[in-house]
Amino acid sequence: MEKIKLILCDIDNTLVPKHQDLSERAVQAIHQLKKSEILFGLASGRSISQLHRLETSWNIRCDVIIGLNGSELYDGLDDFSEQLYFMEPAWIKACFEIMAPFDCNPTLRRDGISYVRNYDKNVAASSAYIKNDHQVHIVKDDAEFWQGPAFKVGFRVKAEDMPAIEKRAAKFPSQAFKGFKTENTMFEFCNAEASKGSMLKRFCSRHDIDLQQVCCFGDMTNDISMLQAAGIGVCMLNGSEDAKAAADFISEKAADEDGWADYVEKHILNR
Repeated sequence: MEKIKLILCDIDNTLVPKHQDLSERAVQAIHQLKKSEILFGLASGRSISQLHRLETSWNIRCDVIIGLNGSELYDGLDDFSEQLYFMEPAWIKACFEIMAPFDCNPTLRRDGISYVRNYDKNVAASSAYIKNDHQVHIVKDDAEFWQGPAFKVGFRVKAEDMPAIEKRAAKFPSQAFKGFKTENTMFEFCNAEASKGSMLKRFCSRHDIDLQQVCCFGDMTNDISMLQAAGIGVCMLNGSEDAKAAADFISEKAADEDGWADYVEKHILNR
């Protein structure tokens, strides 16, 4: 195994159970990585501003943050951010047409405002978790969703509908945007060029880091690109079947058993 120089980690159901705080064990593992001169970063569907809030509340420091599923990048080594990939209004409208047959609650963030069709328990929980860093607007007409560009659009759906949603989305291929499952009840669309894997490559190229010396952790379809790009891709025990198939290894424990910290301690810090 190559000497690891960078660990990049998804958050929900990977680093922590969804909407949970980072455990003290995981905090100490991150601090120990830093002492071992191993860089650490987060890759998430959340925005960089939201991830900075979590970083502060968890008392950790990230060397790299990939936000919005690969649409934006924060380079902590050079201390700058860049936003690269947007969804055009017409693309957003097309996503709604794809999702029309399904009972869902769309959500989209633009200019610090989260647009939702319904303010339900999932929206409330997400807002509380990221310390209410944005205003929530309940739309009166779905056309408000595509009144301007945005980084991504998500649809909260029923878990039993997900196979049919993935099948329907595959029938509408686009060179402009792509759709994928980010949770068992969340399907998202973003610019076709955006991915966690492409942003990982961008960061590593900038700092001359060999991808073979990168270890990535994830649990869901939107993590596959970085699991495949890294020299070592680890899917959580609780991960989706497609993410497990793309990974090199599967953690011995699930996210709700501190599976990330357990794997890092056993296979990276103490090897």
